Amino acid sequence: MTPRVLMYHGVDHVARERDPHGMFVTPANFRAQMEHLVAAGFVPVTEQAYLAARDGARLPRKAVLITFDDGYQGVGEHAAPILESLGIPSVLYVPVDLLGGRATWLGDRLRYPLLSAGEVQGLRAQGMAIGAHGSDHADLTRAGDTDLRRQTVEARAALTELVGEEVATFAFPYGLHDRRVRAAVEAAGYRAAFSVHDPAGRFGIQRVDVNATDTLRTLRVKLHGLYPAARRTSRHVPRTRRLVHDLLGSAYDGPGAVAGPAVPVEVVRS
Repeated sequence: MTPRVLMYHGVDHVARERDPHGMFVTPANFRAQMEHLVAAGFVPVTEQAYLAARDGARLPRKAVLITFDDGYQGVGEHAAPILESLGIPSVLYVPVDLLGGRATWLGDRLRYPLLSAGEVQGLRAQGMAIGAHGSDHADLTRAGDTDLRRQTVEARAALTELVGEEVATFAFPYGLHDRRVRAAVEAAGYRAAFSVHDPAGRFGIQRVDVNATDTLRTLRVKLHGLYPAARRTSRHVPRTRRLVHDLLGSAYDGPGAVAGPAVPVEVVRS
C-alpha cells in the first residue's frame, strides 16, 4: 500500500474574508493536526521513502507524506518550525520563476508573499524536500509546447541548480492535468507527479486536501482509507459535501484547535 499524501497550501493567520477558498490553515491548527497524526499512529515519510514505496518498497500501513503547494512565505515562517520540532519531513512545491514575488492567483484581496530563492535554499538545508510547481503557476493544460517545456524541463533545471540536487517530483498547479501534460512531466525526468482529486497513475497521484475549514474531526475523516474515493463521488453531489462539513464542524466557526503534548515521531526516511 502506498502512503496517504496530504496537501496543504498556506499556514498563517488569514481572515476568512480574504481567504474565501480556505487556503490558509492557522499555525495552531497545523500543529494540532501534525501532533494528531503522530498520536494516531501515522508514520511520516520522506519524499525518497515515498518514491521507494511507489517502486515496491514496504512501508508501515499508516505511512503519510506531507506536501505543500505554491511556496507561501508562511510555510517557512510557521509550518517549517513546527515540522522541525516534531521531526516530520515534508515536500514543498514552488513555481520557480515567482520566488520572492506574490501570489497573483489568489485575487486582489490577498496578494500573499512567496518564499524567496534564499528562503527555499534554507528550507532545503533544514531537511524539507523541494519539488517543482511549474514556472509561474499557470494552468498547464492550456500551455503550448514551448511553454510546457519551460514549465517542466526548464523549471526542473532551475530548481536543481537552486537547491543543488535533482528535483524528483512535480505538483500540477490547480491540480489540473491531462494526458499531454502528464507525458511532458514524465519526459522531463521527474519520478512522479501529484494532482489533487483526479488520479492518473504515477504521474497524476491523488492527494487529500487539508484546508482552513478542517477541524481534527474532519481530518480524521480525510485520513480514512476510503476518503479519496468518497471525495471524488461527492464532487458530483455538492449537497452531500456540505452536509459532512456541517456535521463535523468548521475550524472557521468552531473553537480553535488546541495542540496536545508532544509525541515521539517514527519517521521513514529511505
